[in-house]
Amino acid sequence: MRLGLLDVGSAAAHLEVVDLDRSRLPRASWSHKARTRLAENTAPDGVVTARGFEQAECAVRECVRAARAEVPDVLVAYGTSAVRDAVNGVELRKRLGDVAGVRIGVLTPRDEAALTYHAAWRWHGRAGATMTTVDIGGGTSDVATGDGPYPDDVVSLPFGAARLTRQYLPDDPPGPEQVEELVSAIRGAVRRSLRHLAGTELGHPVALSKVLRQLAVLTESSGARAVRHPDRLARASLESWIPKLASLSQAERAKLPGVSRTRARRILAGAVVAEVILDAIGIEQLEICPWGLREGMVFRFAEACERAGGVSGEALHAASAEIFT
Repeated sequence: MRLGLLDVGSAAAHLEVVDLDRSRLPRASWSHKARTRLAENTAPDGVVTARGFEQAECAVRECVRAARAEVPDVLVAYGTSAVRDAVNGVELRKRLGDVAGVRIGVLTPRDEAALTYHAAWRWHGRAGATMTTVDIGGGTSDVATGDGPYPDDVVSLPFGAARLTRQYLPDDPPGPEQVEELVSAIRGAVRRSLRHLAGTELGHPVALSKVLRQLAVLTESSGARAVRHPDRLARASLESWIPKLASLSQAERAKLPGVSRTRARRILAGAVVAEVILDAIGIEQLEICPWGLREGMVFRFAEACERAGGVSGEALHAASAEIFT
């Protein structure tokens, strides 16, 4: 069975086709990505602009057209926080759904965190052993902990890298007072929200999300040579890089090892909130996980298909609907 999974995010729309019959690992046999620019076209008040609608629709249309030769058995589409949290998100989802030909679903922040934790547990976890995940997204930052395939505790904070950049770092590069305001605005809230985890056994600490993976490449690289697949992100290295990132423009950051053009603007806010979170819960180092929300969605769909009783058209429809309930 071939599953098409369309992820509409703040930077790009990404359509993957995964053959669920070939392997237990959710590896894509085909993928296509197109830029949505939603982060750039969302106003500080959370309203997606007309330009944002147009660019996102073009990105979804491009992905769907590119997949015509692949013919997945079912297409599941979802929007991350850039779509879910937009003030005009309902209209945005409808228009993107019209272009995609399927409903654009959304998950709650806690559900997203639980699914990314589950993907990390499939990669790193062991039954009965505690694992803690840290995920810095565009709209939220999530910390989840547990000792099984799904977390026992999830904290989701409205401190995503794109959201914080819009709210606190409007200038390019930002002034020192803007960075100080960002740190002051989030440090207390993060500590209060995570104080029940401070001093507890957090087990195996794992980093999720592209922002953290790019920060790991940046902090583990030496000079212009990038460490392509680092296995860790250290808080001390992260802390030392924050002033350097703050002094650079978006264009200058995009030239750094590991930092993509689409995330160069938000990488500073991502570094700040990551350091604040690690400091609050007393973690000095995270292991990098290559899996995330998309892989968690694949596992959830496969499990839903099993409960629905097979791969008939009715079962596939039921499994698709279950993902977003």
